[in-house]
Amino acid sequence: MAASLEHFQIIGQEATIQSWQTLIQSGRFGHAHILSGPSGVGKDALAIYIAASLNCQQEGDGACGVCASCRQLINIEHSALHLVFALPRRSASQTDPLAGIKDGEMDEINKILAKKSAWPYYRIQIEGANDIRIPSIRQLRKEIYLANDPGTTRVVIIFSAHRMNVEAANALLKILEEPPPSTVFLLTTEYPDRLPDTIRSRCALHHVPELSWQLVRDDLIKKKGLDPMQAEVCARMAAGDLTQAYHYAEQDNSLWLDRIRGTLNSLASQDFASVYKQVQILCDKELEDDESRQQYLSLLILLFRDVAVGQGVSETSLWVKQVEQLNKLYPQCDSAKAIQTIEKTKDALRRKVHLQLALTALFFELRKHLRGMA
Repeated sequence: MAASLEHFQIIGQEATIQSWQTLIQSGRFGHAHILSGPSGVGKDALAIYIAASLNCQQEGDGACGVCASCRQLINIEHSALHLVFALPRRSASQTDPLAGIKDGEMDEINKILAKKSAWPYYRIQIEGANDIRIPSIRQLRKEIYLANDPGTTRVVIIFSAHRMNVEAANALLKILEEPPPSTVFLLTTEYPDRLPDTIRSRCALHHVPELSWQLVRDDLIKKKGLDPMQAEVCARMAAGDLTQAYHYAEQDNSLWLDRIRGTLNSLASQDFASVYKQVQILCDKELEDDESRQQYLSLLILLFRDVAVGQGVSETSLWVKQVEQLNKLYPQCDSAKAIQTIEKTKDALRRKVHLQLALTALFFELRKHLRGMA
């Protein structure tokens, strides 16, 4: 199995895949499944693997990853594969999801799909594509009721299925109630509760577990060539989201560690000026944006989590030193309240509260929690 998983670039889901193989071999596979789980754990990659398993030309368990069928599915080019995802709303057509999309936009969509085939954890994010609309489902219906190639199983993968609007979900429901033969539907989502009850009741629900940060770290070292310190910081900030970890890997995280050092120095001091300086840095639009501020706060949460358990990032001597220093200087540090305060600030910033006031309040609250004050 390990060798074939390499072809599909899946990490850390061996037990999940074994469960799928057992289900497929049982003969009670069913025609509709929801793959749910946190972002970046490999739901889309698993869906492609399952499609390949159902159509692999080699004997044996699972998908071989090397036969013509498997290679076509890895490249998302197989005639039996039908993909549904959010597309830009460019016209009022009720039957053609691509109506009104310009050549340049179509080129961009094809580039995104090429990235998806090259790395199945890549998130399909198309500008102006907010939901899956009824034209996509009507187009799907037109295609899947045509004759299928003998010996193949048609597989429909709906990426981020929770993005279906009500009309699209109702149209899909009609297909699920009377599915064409030899057709399997795989819906991937981080939010199964956002799918209508009628859809969920007609699908088998499968949870895809989150990845450990150690697995993500090792993958970053192997695939991205990161050193252990950078890989561990990225993996822990991403909290099991491989896609997000790869995004963090494109940045120089040693700079973030320097920022955390500066923050700790500000928290340790008693003057307002040091806090004001940190706030000004975070509010500077040329230095920071919403995403980088969230990343900074996530890293700060990790620090206080390590303070709580008395250890630091195993490969990062600088981080270990900071944790040891904090535990020595502030034995009464209330890490739990510090983390709660940071998480509330993260949520407040997402809701676009007054930036400077929110960050100033954060730092003064963290000073209290560092000293164990209520």
